[in-house]
Order: sequence, then C-alpha cells, then structure tokens
Amino acid sequence: MQPFTVNLGNLLALLPIWILIIAALLLILLDVVAPRANRLQAGFGLASVAAAALALILLFPFKPVRLVSGALLYDGFGATVGVAVLLVLALTLVFSPHYMQKMGLRGLEYYPLLFISSVGMMLLPLCRDLLSIIVSIELLSIPLYVLAGYNRRLETSKEAGFKYFILGAFASAFMIYGAAFIYGTTGTLWLSSISEALPFPENRLLLLLGLGLLLVGFAFKAAIAPFQWWVPDVYEGSPSPVTGFMAAGVKLAIFAVFLRLLIDGFMPLANDWRIALSVLAVTGMILGNLLALHQMSLKRLLAYSSITHAGYLVLGLVAANREAVSATLFYLIAYAATIVGVMALISGWAREDQDDVYMSDLRGMAASQPLAALLVTIFMLSLIGFPLTAGFIGKLMLFYAVYKAGFIALLVIAVINTMVSVYYYLRVIQAMYLVADEERAADGARQPVALAPVYALVGGVSVLIVLFLGIVPRWLLTLLNFYRFGG
Repeated sequence: MQPFTVNLGNLLALLPIWILIIAALLLILLDVVAPRANRLQAGFGLASVAAAALALILLFPFKPVRLVSGALLYDGFGATVGVAVLLVLALTLVFSPHYMQKMGLRGLEYYPLLFISSVGMMLLPLCRDLLSIIVSIELLSIPLYVLAGYNRRLETSKEAGFKYFILGAFASAFMIYGAAFIYGTTGTLWLSSISEALPFPENRLLLLLGLGLLLVGFAFKAAIAPFQWWVPDVYEGSPSPVTGFMAAGVKLAIFAVFLRLLIDGFMPLANDWRIALSVLAVTGMILGNLLALHQMSLKRLLAYSSITHAGYLVLGLVAANREAVSATLFYLIAYAATIVGVMALISGWAREDQDDVYMSDLRGMAASQPLAALLVTIFMLSLIGFPLTAGFIGKLMLFYAVYKAGFIALLVIAVINTMVSVYYYLRVIQAMYLVADEERAADGARQPVALAPVYALVGGVSVLIVLFLGIVPRWLLTLLNFYRFGG
C-alpha cells in the first residue's frame, strides 16, 4: 500500500465527483435562498451534471490511474459507468420539476439527495477494496431510502421508504459481516491482495461463509432473487422519477462493482461462487417472469421485470470472461435508457392519488396519444430484446458470452425465459393498439392524462439512445472491448 498523498493529479481525476458533491451542497443553500424554486434547482442541477460530464470526458483515463493510496482505480470502465450515471441523473432532472409541481411536493432535499446518491454510484466502479465498496454502497443507498418515501401524502410511498430502509440495513449488516470474515481469513480487504491470498484450505469454510454473506448483500442491492421481495412495493410506492433513477442507476453501479469484485478479488474461488450465482440467475429469471405475467400495475410489472433482467445480468457474472464484462455493461446502459424513458412517461400519466398507471389506463391510447404509444412500444420491444433495439444487442452479447464460457444449460434457460417475457410486454402494446375507444368506455376505464412536452422529451431522448445503440452499436462496443480488469 502506498502512503496517502494529495496531489493535483488526484484532484483532477476525481473532478467530476467533486463537482457533484459541491453541487449537492449548493443545492441545499439554493433551497434556503429560493424556496419552492423547483425549476431553478433542476436547472442548476443540469448545469452541474453537464460540467461533470465535460470534466469526465476531457479527463477520460485511457490509462488506469490509482487514487487515494490505491483504494480507487480510475479507468475506462469506471469512467464509462460514470457517464451512464450522469445521463440517468440528467434525464431524471429534466422531468422532476413538472412532476413535483403536479404532485404538490417541495424540492427541498430531493435534488441534493439525487446528487449524493449519484456520487456513490460513480465511486462504486472505481473501488478496489471492500471497505470503500461498502462505504460507497451506503452513500448510494441512504439517500434512496429517503427519496423512496418522499411523497409523504401517499401511504404507499411511506411504506416504500420504511421497507427499503429496514431491509437495506439488514443487507448492509450482511455485507459488513461478510467483509469481516474475509478479513479474518485473508488478513486484507484489498481485492488484489485477497486474490493473491486465495485459496486458504484451512480457513475455507469461514472464507466461503464471508463470501456468501457478501453475495447476499449484493443480491439485495441489485434485486437478485430470492432477495428481491422489497422491489415491487418500493418501485410502486416511490415517486416515479425516483423509481426510474433507482432502477437504472443502482443496477449500473452495483453490477459494475460486482464484476470487479468477483474478477479482481475472488476469481480463485470461481468454481464455488459460480454455482451460487447460477442458482440465483435461474431463480431470478423464472420467478420474475412468473410474477410479472398477470400484473395490472405498470410499475409493478416493471418491478418484476427488473428481477428477470437482474437474472440475465447475473449470467454475465457467471461467465466472467472478457466478453461478459463488455456485454454486461452494454446491457446495463441499454436497460438504464429504457427504464428511465418508461418511468418518465409513467410520471407524466400518473395521478396524484396513485402515482401509477394501470393496464386499463393504456387501453386505446394509440388513438388518443399516438406518439406516446409509439415510445412505449419501442421501450417494450427493447425489454423483450427485439432486433434494431439496444435490448437485442445487449441480450445477444450477453448470451454469446455465456455460450463462450460453456454454460449451455443456463443459456437455454435464459432463451426460454426471454420467450416467456414476450407475453407480458406485448400485453402493454396490445392494450394501447388493439382496444377501441368504445371498449374503454364500456369498461369504465379512465382516459390517460395528456402527456406534457417535458415527459415526451425525456421519452424521445431515451428512445433515440435505445435505437442508436441497437442500430449502430459499434462505437460503444469498441470502447467497451478496450477494458480489462486486474492490475
């Protein structure tokens, strides 16, 4: 371990993160000076995100840079995850003011908490030791506990915040105990040192126990079955912009650091954790699909769908080869763009008394809101993995990585589950296009709220990303294939 030194290079490399931290502090002061100025706060937030993105691009690390005595490794992988997190944050900020005004909510802590959580998301893929990983996860999670229960006028939102906090605390305890067992058996918390120290046959039981506890904590944070029971209630009860931010950003950060943790730290135990992760992947794909089949709430459908997608992503962890790293990150970016776009549309249609959209609300929408129906259709097709969408390229790459790693049985199960998921995604499209206005009136279904331009803007940008990555994926694939772990 090198002695800690503070130099200009360190400060410059972390400049995008420092910008977000300073922006969070200034947003707190801004609320004191100009209370209820949601648009002003969001505008300042967007300017800060743009500055952070510019700094990240200008300081893009073509060669890995070790920071904070080696606790952080700033490389292309972490920088790309950072760009994706900033994009998710920016899209969320665009439609948040209109949503807050519609729901009668004050900005206050909302915007600073988004920024603080984003700092944790950007730090996670840079972490090189268990202590910094756990601290970054808490930095990511604690603001989300508050944001999940932010709409205090709705009982579902208060329940979401409380449930997320209680179960999140349990998950954190599992991770801390796991790290303690690992430190006790290896004498280190550094991933590279752990890898060099493994395996220890005389301490194998305690070592596997520590790794198992660590995996449980990660499985909770990433909504991997069977540790996903909080997901439907939290996704449904949270304010819709928070749900999109949470679903996209948390998966990006957690799976990115999960890859680094397993490949850089625990590859000598691959035969053990691959068995456990294979079980989690199959459980997640099957359970998520079965529970999503008959959901009438769009947010709950997407919640169970996210469990299925987490199962697919675990396949990338099981494969743990060069192709899997690129495929997993591409899949995460594609999923993030899709889920934020869908949640923007749900935020636009949501009513104050429910903050959700039901299948009956979508009936006949193609006739009354054709543009919105088209956007939703593209998002659903991307979640299926339909050609010419980012979801298709992501699934294709991920399945190829699994095939190349030799896990044919898992690949077959994944393909079957993909075909099963077609049913509930097509139900959404069917409701919009194949139900006439007369049937809507006969069923007493409510006409969906007209979509404000700001929601259509976010949905449109997200669709462009989904289509661009689906039609011209080469530029991102070239960038992702440049990365390697270790060292």
